[in-house]
Amino acid sequence: MSIELVRNQINKFLNSEAPEVLAIRGKWGVGKTFTWNKFLKDAQQESKITLKRYAYVSLFGCNSLDNLKFTIFEQVIDTGSIGLKPSIETFRKSAESLSNSIGRKSIKFLQWLPNVKNISLALETVSFLSINKTIICIDDIERKGDGLKIRDVLGLILLLKEQKDCKIIIILNDESLNEKEDNELKIYREKVIDMELLFNPTPKECAEIAIPSDCFYSSKIKEFSNTLAINNIRIIRKILRLSSQLKPLLNGYEPELLHQALHTMTLFAWCYFQKGNDKVPDYEYVKKIGYKMYGLDDKEETDQEKEWKVSLRNYSYQSTDEFDLEIAKAIESGFFDEIALLAEAKKLNAKIIANKSEKSFSEAWRKYHDTFDSNEEELITSLYESFKENAKYISPTNLNGTVRLLRDLNENEKANEIIEIYIKQRKDEKGIFDIANYPFSDDINDKIIVKRFKQENALHKDYISPEKVIESLVGKNGWSQSEIEILSSLTADDFYQIFTSQNGDHLSSWIDVCLQFDRIVNASEKLKTISKNATESLVRIGKQSRLNARRVSKFGIRLKDDV
Repeated sequence: MSIELVRNQINKFLNSEAPEVLAIRGKWGVGKTFTWNKFLKDAQQESKITLKRYAYVSLFGCNSLDNLKFTIFEQVIDTGSIGLKPSIETFRKSAESLSNSIGRKSIKFLQWLPNVKNISLALETVSFLSINKTIICIDDIERKGDGLKIRDVLGLILLLKEQKDCKIIIILNDESLNEKEDNELKIYREKVIDMELLFNPTPKECAEIAIPSDCFYSSKIKEFSNTLAINNIRIIRKILRLSSQLKPLLNGYEPELLHQALHTMTLFAWCYFQKGNDKVPDYEYVKKIGYKMYGLDDKEETDQEKEWKVSLRNYSYQSTDEFDLEIAKAIESGFFDEIALLAEAKKLNAKIIANKSEKSFSEAWRKYHDTFDSNEEELITSLYESFKENAKYISPTNLNGTVRLLRDLNENEKANEIIEIYIKQRKDEKGIFDIANYPFSDDINDKIIVKRFKQENALHKDYISPEKVIESLVGKNGWSQSEIEILSSLTADDFYQIFTSQNGDHLSSWIDVCLQFDRIVNASEKLKTISKNATESLVRIGKQSRLNARRVSKFGIRLKDDV
């Protein structure tokens, strides 16, 4: 049944005073309650609701008919207040209506009942007398308490319709009741329910209902959910909630990174919340995608895995990287580890910029490779400008090729200039000027490049890695100023990379070295910085799992939040 047909029938139902019972049924998660609330609110705004009172009642945990009756009473609001939750004020109005219905003397009579329990039971019973000409939505029937029977609920619904002139909506989940209750529902369904709507929206309809047009990244999420054929509004709403958390975190990053975040989030949410559905790729399988996709896993694929791989390929998902795994953690927990996410986002963003720069530089070279036009001036300008913009991401081999071409075109001044630009932009990258370590060192043959690289490499030859510094301090009672300079320049991310890349019995000693400085009396700010950043990295490691939380605890790291 199409969404528009469901909407039309609901509008007719709301626009009539005639007492009747409407059932909306469908599979779990397709968005029956969400859609009912949306269409109800739309009808209210368009003044299409005839009756003046409304109550939404969930049977979650409801254990008796008297409890259900009183819950209906306390949930009643004016239809003009639809969209607002019941409050003290709405309860007061219901109480006034009750008083008017049975008379104030009857209310006073309740005060003379023997005990508090009797008063409560009496109120629950008497309050039901005020319910009439009310729209009542009854939801979560499958979650009712064991003390409440299906036949009793249906009997009350029939009474509300025939004796109280009410209009009742029942929201039913297919295949959610046990066999006995399902049989009872089938027996009484024809007598109680006047009209039944099957809610089975298409993925496109689900996206249109669940995703507001002004929502952050709405067009992207609609596109991705349609591609995966997600017809579960509950899952789409979870994706929306997480995407709203992404907006402030990834603001200012490359559009391609944001695209990947939403693309991965939609896929992972679909797989995670549909566990056990054979038509949906296994969540753990998707998280490990990479080796299997590229034929690097010797294990033979099952027929089901082959089907999953086709689905993933149609979705343009090829492999899972570290950034994707941070998205996965948010799907599982409902929130982002901001430090870990941004650390991976920073790395991925740099790769994206590098790839775009390489592509941009390659486009400039096409003016040389792909034509016989007389475009020398255009070629020189294009290469020169593109190189200046992308020097940080151009390989030394491509530097050499560009310089050789410029020299062949009598542009020695520009050739020498881009060499200096390259050195200036890459000077902090240790080892990049060591030509001897290049796999194709013979390709670096411009004399000026070779000379300048040797000069820069000589300046860096005394470079000592942080790992070497930490290793040298194990078992020592002192340190040099240069060693402190190196360690204090490390960020929490740097320490994280160092600690997580190490395996062996030396790891504990390394961590002790980095944490020792904040125990020193009158420690300098640089010493405190070393221990502070090392501690932050261990907190991050501890939050990754319960096992790691125990591992870092032996270094005195106590996590504030449970892992």
